[in-house]
Amino acid sequence: MSKWRKDKRIAKWNKLTLRNNFMFRLVMEKQELCKKLIECILGIKIKSISYMEHEKSFEANLKSKGIRLDLFVIDEDGVAYDIEMQMDNSYKEFLGRRTRYYVSTMDNNALKKGERYSQLRKSYVIFICTFDPFGRGLAKYTFNAICNEDHSLVLDDGVTRVFINTEGDRHRISKELASLIGYISTGEVTDDYTKDLDEEVRALRNDDGRERDYMTYMQTIMEHEDMAYSQGISQGISQGISQGISQANKATAIKMLKANKPYEEISEFTELTLSEIRELAASLHIVH
Repeated sequence: MSKWRKDKRIAKWNKLTLRNNFMFRLVMEKQELCKKLIECILGIKIKSISYMEHEKSFEANLKSKGIRLDLFVIDEDGVAYDIEMQMDNSYKEFLGRRTRYYVSTMDNNALKKGERYSQLRKSYVIFICTFDPFGRGLAKYTFNAICNEDHSLVLDDGVTRVFINTEGDRHRISKELASLIGYISTGEVTDDYTKDLDEEVRALRNDDGRERDYMTYMQTIMEHEDMAYSQGISQGISQGISQGISQANKATAIKMLKANKPYEEISEFTELTLSEIRELAASLHIVH
């Protein structure tokens, strides 16, 4: 019998695809696959990439409750890339602000090392979404800071934000990118790169150690969700009781006001402050 607690919320390991952010993070540990992904999405060529020191050891981070599944790498020119697979569209209206958080995190890390503002890395934040984040039907959305009054004027802040929509129109993007998002969307292999991705996904599915990592991570996530849910219920009950007592005290205070009882007596009986009682009396047009 499995030592892991069964939970229907946890997807089966042998069914995971590149769409799953955990599987995506593992596949992207292969430097050549990760480098090719960046090149494919941005339409550029880079010689090499390296993983940032604090993100290198996935196993070490797995033991931390604060593990991040986004991928943070730099290329040979020092350009930084933060990449994440995004399946949940529940909070898609906040994706823009999440990119802001990632950019600030990258910048803060650099500034803590003593770099000047002029030395801040050029950076890309890339979200691969399995849904349309902006509802315009595009397969790729690229954002840079521009002047509202003159769109030809671009603010050189060194930051580019890219959102890939795997369900978008593929006619306006490169053949390589169309093949990539087609694979993410359907699992169909159509070129050498998607073949390499698919082979890595299948190899990982057969890796018992990686399956244990996945189950450990998911169990931690579920435990946090269950704890938050339980705390929410307890909080709700507590708030409900408090609100009920408060309403009962107000109802009693109203009766006592109508009976022309002194404010001090009402306060002592209901535990409402004198100020609250005066406000209540004024709202009811009761004059003592």
